[in-house]
Amino acid sequence: MAFIIAIHPDDYTAAGKPPGSDASSGRWSQHLEERGHKVKWVDVRRADSLEQVKGCHGFMWRWAHFGGMGRIARRLLPVIENELKIPVYPDQHTCWHYDDKIAQAYLFKALDIATPATWIWFDRSQAETWASQAKYPLVLKLAIGAGSFNVRLVRDAQEARLWIERLFSHRIENLAEDQFAKLSLYRRLRRSAGIMLKGRPPSFGDSGFEFNTGYVLFQEFLAGNIYDTRVTVIGNRAFAYRRFNRPADFRASGSGLVDYDPAKIDEGFIRLAFSAAKKLRAQSCAIDGLYRGKECVLGEVSYTYISAYVNSCPGHWDLDGDPQTGQLTWVSGSMWPEEAQVADFIAKVRRECTGDGTPGQLQSSTSLPPKCE
Repeated sequence: MAFIIAIHPDDYTAAGKPPGSDASSGRWSQHLEERGHKVKWVDVRRADSLEQVKGCHGFMWRWAHFGGMGRIARRLLPVIENELKIPVYPDQHTCWHYDDKIAQAYLFKALDIATPATWIWFDRSQAETWASQAKYPLVLKLAIGAGSFNVRLVRDAQEARLWIERLFSHRIENLAEDQFAKLSLYRRLRRSAGIMLKGRPPSFGDSGFEFNTGYVLFQEFLAGNIYDTRVTVIGNRAFAYRRFNRPADFRASGSGLVDYDPAKIDEGFIRLAFSAAKKLRAQSCAIDGLYRGKECVLGEVSYTYISAYVNSCPGHWDLDGDPQTGQLTWVSGSMWPEEAQVADFIAKVRRECTGDGTPGQLQSSTSLPPKCE
């Protein structure tokens, strides 16, 4: 049974890295075609994005947190999934909270997922009152950011009030103190020069990132963690490795200091990741695991990740049964995550196309995707 799967191409490979090393669309296409399916390349930035995916049995797009992609994904993907009734990867359960630490904090609390204590304030006066009597150090985070970007340690109430003032009085892109000062001065000078020379203020390019203002997010600092444990769950598979902190820093994400030894992985983080994925109803997710004393807690979650790190794992754990009590079986051998993603996605498309009674199938025959051939 062959399907037509629409794919918007992605490639987020950093400068100096092998071409395509941080891209999923090419490997998706390869695995789909190897299974006998047809790939239709589409461009979601065009005005006819909906027309492009109509007639397809599924749509896949690994959208990222930069380049303004979130503006498109958060508006387009729900329509394709919920109104056109076309299965998508990632679906809304998987990605609606991506790169939004505020949404994730609420979601984790509602789903009873163990995390560091988190305080989010949308009122400056209340935030300042709380900060004056809070226990320090605390971790300050912006809602957006990856690789430890927009995460910093706040050591006392005076520093906390400084950032509260900035976040409620300005629109800022990041938490770099020196860059904040330089950017503010640069903007003021450029605005003044533009008014004097042209009679109007200059325009600024779109970085693709949202500005942050009108809120502040503090999180409990968990001392003693010299590394975090990144566990990536795809269906019933879990890939894991440890990331050590940067020198003289408390942050591990983005450090590049990675240990892939499966014998060093705490099984508690594997089960925490499977449990979180089940509660989130995520097709795939990667968690950052930390210790609170001896308890395994989840720092953040992301539906997308650098595939090469997952592929570098010497194997993965398969789960049979409940995340907390089920059997974990080690499967040796590296695997590209896109292979697992395609296998699970095609199974989902087949269920929704054939209507065989499996949970998740479309209930109305009038809303089924085009006839499968």
